[in-house]
Amino acid sequence: MITPNRRKLTSTKATRSPQRERVERACRRAREEDGSALVEFTLLLPLLLLILFGVLDFGRAINYWIDESQLANVGARYAAVNHNPGPGSTLQQSIRNQADTQELRDGGTSSVPSPAQVCIDFPNGSSNVGDPVETTVSVSYNWMPFLGDQLDVATTTMTGSATMRLEQAPSAYGAGCS
Repeated sequence: MITPNRRKLTSTKATRSPQRERVERACRRAREEDGSALVEFTLLLPLLLLILFGVLDFGRAINYWIDESQLANVGARYAAVNHNPGPGSTLQQSIRNQADTQELRDGGTSSVPSPAQVCIDFPNGSSNVGDPVETTVSVSYNWMPFLGDQLDVATTTMTGSATMRLEQAPSAYGAGCS
């Protein structure tokens, strides 16, 4: 009788050293991508926040520039018709008091350290009926003040101006800045 070749079944898993098992576990963990999105997000979050706050700051600066242009137009019209709407003692103060924001009226913040400056000028040097009168409203704006001196961010002087022809000779105001 022929007997089949029977082999003893032995475990094919050789005994591994604890060090080798740790290395294999570390390799398996390295291949897994659990948590990689969180790491990438934390790396990009400061940049995304900087862009977001930069866009918001830019929008605020544009709003102030539009407000200055509107104030200059109103001021030139008041100067052209020789009218001081009050409550300021000068036309320049009355124009500044009409600003939309407290920051433009009074300054004193990190973005706008000083109030808006309103200037009325007669470009031809005379103030006769028909001569031009120019009103200029300007303010210094500090970009992204929350960063302070870390990035040495710039300061910009934003200016709005308007010129109109005098319809009446000025008696309720004088040329100059306030």
